[in-house]
Amino acid sequence: MKKKPLNGYARKGKRFIPPMKQITGMREQSYIDDLLPELIWLGLIHDRMGYRFGADLLETIIELSKNWLKSGAPINYAMQIAYGGLSEEQKAEIVNEWRKREWLDDIQHALAPLVLLYDGFAMAFVGPPPSVITREGLILRIKECVKKHIDKYETPGVVLCGSLLLTRLMAGTITFARDIELPDLNAVVERPGSEEAKRAASFMRASAMTEMAMLDPPKYWPRYFWNRGAELSPCELAEGVQ
Repeated sequence: MKKKPLNGYARKGKRFIPPMKQITGMREQSYIDDLLPELIWLGLIHDRMGYRFGADLLETIIELSKNWLKSGAPINYAMQIAYGGLSEEQKAEIVNEWRKREWLDDIQHALAPLVLLYDGFAMAFVGPPPSVITREGLILRIKECVKKHIDKYETPGVVLCGSLLLTRLMAGTITFARDIELPDLNAVVERPGSEEAKRAASFMRASAMTEMAMLDPPKYWPRYFWNRGAELSPCELAEGVQ
């Protein structure tokens, strides 16, 4: 008696294809190669000011964006590439809002490694930090940030994945059927290691990779980010990280 594939999976020879990979045109994405470079700016924010600040920062952008003319193309403001299409006026609105809240100095300091060392960073409009940081200090900070967030199964990486879903929820651009029982997403930070946190983390990772596969952003920034990182300082990938 032949075993039937899991519900929703398609069988191709000895392989079982999950539902998302059966969608025509859906491209598989890598957390390290594709997603981390797009979200690393938030990692720098989290490292300096914490997860709550990162969520508040995204919320200010979403509130401002409600008055902007929509292009029709899907946008997620957790990704740095989303800021490349903003007008100078829209960028100025963001900077002025952060200045009004007295956040700008901290944000400039947090993003300094990307602003000062990486050409083409879409959020360079925030400007350099108010105080001087040595080149060695900038390289060390981005290197430590990458090391901290490179494992999508550890809390910092999980939170980065969750930022894509959080942005959608705050913007009201995603809804779930009533029969879907959502995990407590706060458990990832508040109760790390708990069963609820593990369930929420799995949900966040799956949502992030689905979002990336659907948006399928250009690869020029991720490629440049890793190549530039290798120029600045050879990186050692932790054994077993995928």
